[in-house]
Amino acid sequence: MQKLLTSITLCLTLGFIASCGGNLKTLEVESPELDMTAEGPLFEGANTATATWEFNLSDILGEEGTQVSKAKVKAIEVTFVELEDSPSLEKMVFEVTSQNTSMTRVGLYESGLAPGNKVELSVAGKQENLASAFKDEKMTFVGDFDLLEEEYWDNLSFKVKVKFEISVKQ
Repeated sequence: MQKLLTSITLCLTLGFIASCGGNLKTLEVESPELDMTAEGPLFEGANTATATWEFNLSDILGEEGTQVSKAKVKAIEVTFVELEDSPSLEKMVFEVTSQNTSMTRVGLYESGLAPGNKVELSVAGKQENLASAFKDEKMTFVGDFDLLEEEYWDNLSFKVKVKFEISVKQ
């Protein structure tokens, strides 16, 4: 009899918790291919490239919902744009920020970055919820990379595309 009461109480509690959560739908959203630029002068060592993605949240969500409750990065593709005489680059730390979202590290690439080659960054397993960045309708992507040559360089460019998994309240 004690087991039956415990089971009924557990089922009622789980049912109550599930009903309070609302309906969530999971979607994949991908940024367009963006130009991420590091403005010179650039020197040997750590340097930073940035790209900004502005969007209309209603266009992204369409009829799927009205509010993003959870968001995280699922994939990051980066291509180092080839120059006539490209420098040697190594590793990239990738971060996301917005007006109401602190700088959040979401990806890492630990090998050399060859000009013209598209690379997939390793995505952080644990991430802060990026829902507030979607509410801001503007995100800045930051790529910190190491320049291996001692020469001075002008601007360097990357192409970047970021895929997100978002949960939308319906």
